[in-house]
Amino acid sequence: MQTVLAPQYGSSPQETAEMLRTVKVMLLNHDHPNLKPWPPWLRSIEGLGEDADFLEAAIARAQNHDVAMVKERDEFHELAKKRMARIGKYVELAVESDRNALQRAGFKVRPLQVKKTVTGPPPSPEFTVSHGKESGILLGKIIRYPGAKSYRVQITDQDPTTNPTWIDVDDFPLASKISIPGREPGKLYWIRASILSSNGRGPWCLPVCIRSL
Repeated sequence: MQTVLAPQYGSSPQETAEMLRTVKVMLLNHDHPNLKPWPPWLRSIEGLGEDADFLEAAIARAQNHDVAMVKERDEFHELAKKRMARIGKYVELAVESDRNALQRAGFKVRPLQVKKTVTGPPPSPEFTVSHGKESGILLGKIIRYPGAKSYRVQITDQDPTTNPTWIDVDDFPLASKISIPGREPGKLYWIRASILSSNGRGPWCLPVCIRSL
């Protein structure tokens, strides 16, 4: 069976911590019958939240560039990614490589090849969010979709599984230049995006979780 899971578990400790929280929330609310009961030989779903807390604490301790603290942060970062990779492989097998089920579990999947002739609405975008150089600014980036007219971005500070109120940030004409300013430092946000083309608006992507700095 060819894997559809994208081996991306955070390029930085902070991104990994945010993905840990996302996967925890999504798995706790997942409705796929093959994901219950959770196997005891894997890291528990609740444990993913504990890993995120520990990793963020290690990040804070390493801010003074102490060699021992930096080593602790980096070693736990690698451990957390390995745990995520094992869980990702299990979930992919359990849901029989269902792309939608994997995304609803908080994991990224390999992008489908877009056909040159598009007859329907665009797919949900491949969307990532990072921190800007200044406090309170978040930067979004979407893999460019051929024929896209604009990319709409929405944000909320509420758990996305509780039917939150989504607030429009803006419609961005360029996929690589998405700025979301004015966020409260230390606050957790969920952000999603969709694509508008001549064939209509596509579905929202899986919400991305990030804590503003």
